[in-house]
Parts: sequence; C-alpha cells; structure tokens
Amino acid sequence: MPRDDRRGLALVAWFLLAGLLIMGSGLMVLCGLFATPGKYVALHHDTQLRNEGRTVSGLVTDIRETRHVGDPDWTEYTPTVRTRIGGATVSTRLDDDSADQAGVYRVGQRVQLMIDPAHPDEPRVRSDRIRDALVDDARTWTIVLVVGAAVFVPLLTAAIRWVRREDRRTEARRLERAAERIAEREQERDQQRGT
Repeated sequence: MPRDDRRGLALVAWFLLAGLLIMGSGLMVLCGLFATPGKYVALHHDTQLRNEGRTVSGLVTDIRETRHVGDPDWTEYTPTVRTRIGGATVSTRLDDDSADQAGVYRVGQRVQLMIDPAHPDEPRVRSDRIRDALVDDARTWTIVLVVGAAVFVPLLTAAIRWVRREDRRTEARRLERAAERIAEREQERDQQRGT
C-alpha cells in the first residue's frame, strides 16, 4: 500500500476515533448536567430532614411490587407505611423510598420516618441505606460530569482549532490560486499586446 494511502487511512481512523470520543464525552457531560443537580438536591433534602425534621415510627402495612422491563429487568418494591402525624393515623405509599431488592421492606416492619413540619404529608424513610445511595449517586454523577468535561472540552477545543486552521489554509490556497490565475491572464494579455 502506498505511503500516501496509509497516511490517509490513518487520518480517517484518527478522525473517527476523535469524533467518537467527542460524541461520547459530550453525552457524558449532557447527562451529568441534567442528573447531578437533582442528586445533590435529594441529598440536601435528606440532610435537611435529618437535621431539622421530626422522626416518628411507622409500620409497613403493604409492599407494592412493580416489574420493570428493560436491560436489565428489575423489580421495584414500594412500601406503604402507617403512622401517626399531628394526632391522626395516616397511611402513605413511599414512592421516593422504594427499593430494588426484595427483603429491604417487610410487612409488619417498623421503620423510622422523617417528617418535614412544612410538609407533614410527605414522610421519608430515615435509612442509612438510602443515605448511602444518595451519596453514591451524587458522587457517581459528579465523576461522570468531571471526566466527560475533562475529555470533551480539550477535544472539542482541538477540533475547533484544527477546523479553523484548515479553513485559513483553504482560504490561503484559494487566494493563491486566484492570484496565479490573475497573473496568468495578465501575462496572456501582455503577450497578446506584444504580438
């Protein structure tokens, strides 16, 4: 294979790899920008409830199993908890505190609930498992965002610089060719006048 052909193939492979890296890291940044703030808001809300909320005991009265089909398939276990809030007995399905493993909640189980005085009808389970999951989610999406940005920004910057440099080179070559054509025409005119 001629040297120029090998160089051309290497250049195509390089552009494909760079394009895939730019698209992949750009997708990481985009997902991170959407997911990370929500994870930190949830973590902040949990921290605020732990510090300022009231803790009451609740009894798990029912567990709803929801099968999710996807890749992979998984089952969500959502508890309904009965407790006393403001002198009244209430039952609340805790959609935000569902588990993805069987056995986390059991009917008859006592759980600690955190109550926000401003929103007593929205109790949350006080659980180290949930807290750890919130911390892990916030950490994971922060890493996704930082790594994506660390790859995306330099690659995109290099690609933009390369495109601008190639545009300048193309423009310079176009001007050179135009100048050559003008010079050739003038030379032809001079030759015609001389004869």
